[in-house]
Amino acid sequence: MTGRHLLLVLCCLLAACGQGQPRDAFVDTRLPPGLATRFFPPEGWAWGLVQTGDYPAQRYGVSSPRNAPIAHILILPGYGESAETWFETAGELNARGYAVWVLEAAGQGGSGRYSVAADTGHIPDPEADLQAIRAMIRASLPQDRKPLILVGSQSGGILAILAASDRSGAKRLVLSALPPPSQVTSMETGLTRLGLGWLRDPRQGGWRRTQTPLRGADPYRGSLAHDWQVANPDLRMAAPSIGWRVVMAQAGSDAAKRLASIDLPVLMIDSGLPFEGACKRAPRCRALRIADTASDVPGHLLVDRSRSQWIKAIDGFVQQEPELSPRSGPPPRIDEP
Repeated sequence: MTGRHLLLVLCCLLAACGQGQPRDAFVDTRLPPGLATRFFPPEGWAWGLVQTGDYPAQRYGVSSPRNAPIAHILILPGYGESAETWFETAGELNARGYAVWVLEAAGQGGSGRYSVAADTGHIPDPEADLQAIRAMIRASLPQDRKPLILVGSQSGGILAILAASDRSGAKRLVLSALPPPSQVTSMETGLTRLGLGWLRDPRQGGWRRTQTPLRGADPYRGSLAHDWQVANPDLRMAAPSIGWRVVMAQAGSDAAKRLASIDLPVLMIDSGLPFEGACKRAPRCRALRIADTASDVPGHLLVDRSRSQWIKAIDGFVQQEPELSPRSGPPPRIDEP
């Protein structure tokens, strides 16, 4: 019997046990021991839940500047990241005058899970996320006529493109460390069609207490997600499900095609093919490389020098929005690496 046949038999045996009950969404987590104060929740941070249709609720968080915000920034994190890993960035953007919202992906972080294996990120389709993004913009963000900036990191960037292409209401789109569309096997596609997509590939282990350092990231920021997961077992994420891989492979392919026709101003940072090619064809897209970074490291986890350029690039790009309230002095300049 071939390895593929063994894998199929194992998956079917696991499926016979049933998927079980998915976990409900939750808010609030405990601080990891020894966490530096710069990674604490920003002042006034608040949690909320958004739910659409029959999909499980998704968790989001929000923090605001001390004065009226000049714009709203809605952040869509990458796979395996909870909003806690964005606390430092949210606080810095608050200091620059922005209200910051972080919407966790469906089936991840504190959002409701679809799989009985709590550390397995799974979604049946991208509509769960796309409907939650629409609901956030329509019902959760204040209707104060302030511009909305959609920021997508890694797999969250794929969802940001799909949302923006459907006239989400965003004024500008920032894409960071977009991954190339993943390749899936015919067996993975077949298992997903059989309703077994919620399973994780048996060759991929579950969550581990030991961590492999994230190459190219700041050593402290690179361990943030893991530190929060050690202190909060419900946040733990290992490899995604077979179905998540299949769904996001198709979503990534669709996003690369749609990016070329998006008429919003787009800033794409440290992303490779095929998105760079799509950005060149898009009417108002600009690709930017930050010095000394690996393209698969999200900008908010970079070392100080590179991360400062990343923050400054986003701020300078947003400040080109004519609807923003004027600041004292010129908007920050984007330094080309």
